[in-house]
Amino acid sequence: MDKVLHCDCGFEARAAGEEELVAEVQRHAREAHGMALSHEEALLLTFQAELGRHGTVADSPRSAIPDPSNNTTSDS
Repeated sequence: MDKVLHCDCGFEARAAGEEELVAEVQRHAREAHGMALSHEEALLLTFQAELGRHGTVADSPRSAIPDPSNNTTSDS
């Protein structure tokens, strides 16, 4: 069964396996949106897409990635 990820722009990434889907997501993000997603960012999006069948998927790839500058934990 193919893994599928739908982009907000209407593009549909489809691949037989996870690694192929990650590569397709990275390619689409770079070519269509000028975004250089790391392997981990693209992998997170594929996981979110799978979970999206039961929940919410981020509006954009970067909104799915935690911003370390917003870390509210304190070491003190």
